Amino acid sequence: MKTVLVFRTTNRGTWRETFGGMTGFAKSAGWQLQPVDARKVRPDLRALMDFWHPVGVVIDASGGTAFFKGADFDGLPAVAINPEDELAGGNLPAVANDADEISRLAMEELLRLAPESLLFVGWFAERDWCVARRKVAQKVATLHGMSLRLVSPEPGDAANPIHFIERLATQIAALPKPCGIYAVADDVGRLALAASVRLGLDIPGDVSVVSVDDDPEVCENCTPTLTSIRPDYRGLGFEAALVLKRLLDGERPPSVTTVSVAGVMRRASTVVLRRRDPKVAEALEMIRLHACDGLRTARVAAVFGTSLHTAEDRFRAATGQTIGQAIMDRRLSTACDYLRGGRSSIEAIANFCGWTSAVAFRKAFIARFGLPPGKWAH
Repeated sequence: MKTVLVFRTTNRGTWRETFGGMTGFAKSAGWQLQPVDARKVRPDLRALMDFWHPVGVVIDASGGTAFFKGADFDGLPAVAINPEDELAGGNLPAVANDADEISRLAMEELLRLAPESLLFVGWFAERDWCVARRKVAQKVATLHGMSLRLVSPEPGDAANPIHFIERLATQIAALPKPCGIYAVADDVGRLALAASVRLGLDIPGDVSVVSVDDDPEVCENCTPTLTSIRPDYRGLGFEAALVLKRLLDGERPPSVTTVSVAGVMRRASTVVLRRRDPKVAEALEMIRLHACDGLRTARVAAVFGTSLHTAEDRFRAATGQTIGQAIMDRRLSTACDYLRGGRSSIEAIANFCGWTSAVAFRKAFIARFGLPPGKWAH
């Protein structure tokens, strides 16, 4: 079996999905994928080549890889995923997120909330991907007759973010409300949320925040939780493997292949209720996180500390649906995501999304969409 080395440079939990996308292709190509952790220590590339004798290399460059150059591999077919500027200069073919689509979705998410002002929070250092996202955001703002204020952390702020949070809070305080904030990545999105909370602003009433990457370890642990644009991580991995296969076959792929975005993962930083009710917001978060774990209406209603009838009335007044309907919506939405990706069987999806059987899942799916899940997916 042929060996392909896969270098990991990012700490994000989403790495597993990217690697999973490569694995899906590798099986059909007869490859063995050998991951190499390059997050902290520069790997000895020559020793690795001598040990594994790989036929090709994939570098998930999302974490930054200034020390990787195309020449390091002596003509061995190599592909980079989301490369930093330095690696792009090594003339390696690259697979990357679609920066235009990312920014269009981020701005659309903010503009639907009718903000009076817009703020773009950049990265700790100027990168091509950051510039590309900012330029699209500026075009979209101009198209809607608005200006886009710009602010970025300084390199030292990564180690001491408190100073940047204070500067950012000053900027946010001066902007007309409601304000929409587009943070170029989750790591700065959480700082934008922290600055807004520091000011005592209502989120998303006074300030709404959307970021990019959808790293659950960041987005789910913000208070409130952070809405984020989710790249197609599995698609990035699969496309990188496909480009490598083309290189091995003697083809000449494009210098950059872009991969579409998976979608917007809405969380509390952009979810607006018909009526502001903190208990309803808490209930919605519980549903979003636990709907597929067998969550019941009574458990959600307990959040309100009232009777079930009163809890249902408050929830319906704010959202326009019952607690049970919201739970079912979340379960079906999750099931559709898995069906679109073709990642598992109907039975496995039914079990994962909280149904007791595939029959019960099919029944609920047909009632909502008019088609059984197998036909809907195709």
